Amino acid sequence: MQRDKLKRLAHALEQAVVGLAIVALGFRALVYPGMARPPGAAYGPGDVTDFVLALVLFALSCACAGCAVALSAGASDEERALSYRPALVGMTTFVAYHFIHQNLPGA
Repeated sequence: MQRDKLKRLAHALEQAVVGLAIVALGFRALVYPGMARPPGAAYGPGDVTDFVLALVLFALSCACAGCAVALSAGASDEERALSYRPALVGMTTFVAYHFIHQNLPGA
């Protein structure tokens, strides 16, 4: 029973990480270039929003990795191979976000 809940949580976290990465990249490509900084300010509202989206994405990626560790703790040899999928999805998505983010407007 507990293991099934953990699997559902891991699946929901995987979807949240990928979805948030798409939203954050869409924000950076479409909305961020149109947001102006106040005169004389080092950072504007677009920068703060971009940072918060990246921070939440990182936290969700870490939660995915934590779920993977918890799933692998009591897994049999057959289940252990699949238990690392949430960590792979979370970390790969964050790394891909990082590299794509650098090449979008405003970087």
